[in-house]
Amino acid sequence: MKKVYICLFGLLLLAGCGKANRSVQPSDTRVATEGKGQDYLAYEHNVDVMAGEAQIRPLYEKVVAACKADTENGCLLLDSSIDSGRYVHARISMRAKPAGIKKMMALVGSEGEITSQGTKVEDLGRPVLDSKKRLEMLKQYQAQLQDLEKRSGTNVDTLIKVSKELATVQVELEQATAANALLMQRIDTDLLNVGISAEGKQSFWTPVKRALGNFTDNLSEGVANAITAMAYILPWLIAFVLLFPLGRKGWRRLKGVPRKD
Repeated sequence: MKKVYICLFGLLLLAGCGKANRSVQPSDTRVATEGKGQDYLAYEHNVDVMAGEAQIRPLYEKVVAACKADTENGCLLLDSSIDSGRYVHARISMRAKPAGIKKMMALVGSEGEITSQGTKVEDLGRPVLDSKKRLEMLKQYQAQLQDLEKRSGTNVDTLIKVSKELATVQVELEQATAANALLMQRIDTDLLNVGISAEGKQSFWTPVKRALGNFTDNLSEGVANAITAMAYILPWLIAFVLLFPLGRKGWRRLKGVPRKD
């Protein structure tokens, strides 16, 4: 039983050291193999498309539907919005395998005019290596605790301590597994941001229709501004009318101008 206590004490010390040094030092080893996914690179693509006002909503709906239907490439719609106000525009964000992103970019390019396109790449090599090391460390520690739990026999105090530490390790292991899965998702899939707008594609009558539609709002706004301006000017106008004769009389006295009857 003394050996069990000594082993438990050593494991608890190891846990304390592990908690004090949870951030694993990044390795100097750099993954140099070729191919996306092996280089641990995360890609983000940005595409801006110009289309006629009448084509924006159909194109928006077509891209959203195509992403939802592309289960082969695991296309995931992250965000989508369309604004039909003064300037019609739409935004779509999605994540999919590289082949799926290529299909989506071809779709928006065939339906509209691509005005700008860019790609950002983030190297996740070090975070991935650190995540894997942390997972291995937690799994090894969990196995040691499980082995100690089996050898504890009927010692209640030892079982309670080991069980608490096992529960803590299990939570940390689940968190580390989820973080590693998120990193691998960023590597295995690409992010695509699509912007669709109609600026520069408006018809001749579009600004005229917009102005006529806003006529009553602009008129009421103008009347309100005029009333507000009058409220500011009126006190000064009254003061000027009352004080002007007094000022004129004082000025004549200073100049010695005789008063006209």
